[in-house]
Amino acid sequence: MKVRSVLLALGFAAALVGSVPACAQIVSHRAAYSLSLGAARSNSGITAVEGAMVFDWQEVCEGWTLNQRMTFRIFDSDGQTIENDIVFSSFEARENGNYRFSVRTSVDNEVTEQLRGRAELGREGRGGRATFSEPDGEAVDLPPGTVFPTEHTRLLIERAAAGDRQIGRMVFDGATLDGAFDTNAVLSQPLTTDPPRGAQIDASLLAGRSWRVRIAYFKTGENASEPDYELSMRLFENGIGADFLFEYGEFSIRARLDRLEALPRPHC
Repeated sequence: MKVRSVLLALGFAAALVGSVPACAQIVSHRAAYSLSLGAARSNSGITAVEGAMVFDWQEVCEGWTLNQRMTFRIFDSDGQTIENDIVFSSFEARENGNYRFSVRTSVDNEVTEQLRGRAELGREGRGGRATFSEPDGEAVDLPPGTVFPTEHTRLLIERAAAGDRQIGRMVFDGATLDGAFDTNAVLSQPLTTDPPRGAQIDASLLAGRSWRVRIAYFKTGENASEPDYELSMRLFENGIGADFLFEYGEFSIRARLDRLEALPRPHC
């Protein structure tokens, strides 16, 4: 299983805060989610999923950092259990188009993939290049118009607040060797349902507007009719996300928000 843009969705920053509606204040935060099976096709053999996802998203003087860990078990109809552990970290610069990333995926306590590298984009949407140090020597070109995760999330918030219902962009997050993905996001009307509640959830962080966002990810250049992966979530105007659904084709995983707290802003 690829992480795909669990990472992208959890970036939830505004790379250009001035472009976000004035009523929105993007907050650094720590969030924890419980994972469970959403649905599974009868031929998938999957009967249950259980686990947790924790991440810290934080503004720093030069940009934004994201540290995320996903640990979960997949249970199948033969009584087997598959242990998954995914660790991701990234740094996205505030202004100069630089991005660093690292991801390690383990299955049953054995590392199955490890990626590390950096990417740079030219100004005015000229594209760029990502270079991997793990595996050493791998590199991919990033098409014109590519954005990194925080910039993409900034655009989602901005467009949703403006009343737009769809946005398509090329996005690179470093979670695979596939390069940038072609994404298509569908945005709902502002939601009126109550936000998540809980003893360990800071309710003041979920007091603003929110939208349902569904993002489909397509591999660049394949002209596929079906996306490689889909993600939906409830996105708040301050960048916090809840009610995730990660769809992998044969099955889906739900993520319920259990804990939420604000993190301090930097003193620059």
